[in-house]
Amino acid sequence: MERLPDLLIVGVILYLIYYFTLRQWDYDTQAKRDALKAQLKQQGLSNAYHFTGAVKLFLLVFLSGGGYMFYWAYKQWAAVQKGYKNSSGTPLKFGPVLRAIGWPVSFYQLVNIANRTCIYLHKKPTFPAWFWYALWGLSAGAAWYYPAWWQKLLALAVFAAAPARLQLRLNALPNVPVPNRPKPIEILAAALGLAALSAGVFALQKFL
Repeated sequence: MERLPDLLIVGVILYLIYYFTLRQWDYDTQAKRDALKAQLKQQGLSNAYHFTGAVKLFLLVFLSGGGYMFYWAYKQWAAVQKGYKNSSGTPLKFGPVLRAIGWPVSFYQLVNIANRTCIYLHKKPTFPAWFWYALWGLSAGAAWYYPAWWQKLLALAVFAAAPARLQLRLNALPNVPVPNRPKPIEILAAALGLAALSAGVFALQKFL
């Protein structure tokens, strides 16, 4: 038992060595790497994305109560559809406007396309889409269930973390710094999104 702390320290050091060295090695053969690239191309990639500050995106989504997601989704899909390619040459269905209106559904495909692009370019992807949907479901339920204002704000922060995290990974693709200063059109989009969301919540409460 006296040597237990020493063994734990040695174990931690060995794991850190493994994590930062051996873990990064690629043991796959060239054939497996080529097969993975072919699979990613078949599923679909994009060489174009909308780049904006991740911190700015988090704040705009948070301050607009999630309403800014419509504008951000439109900008992302407008860029993605221009650069989208797959092995079969099949284009994406529906335009950026419809995809922005239905962003709770289209976000799932957006995350998958972005993650495939990151893997293809040997960049670290974000968490899978199902992870963000699970968090969204929990945060939405918490925002409606808990009465305290700080609990609702915490739930909204979790909600806003999903697009911000994805944007952070996208910004790493060209490895170019993206300014976080909001543009006037982005502030206007956040304000309109908040107004539309507030009107929708008010109408829903009246209906219920």
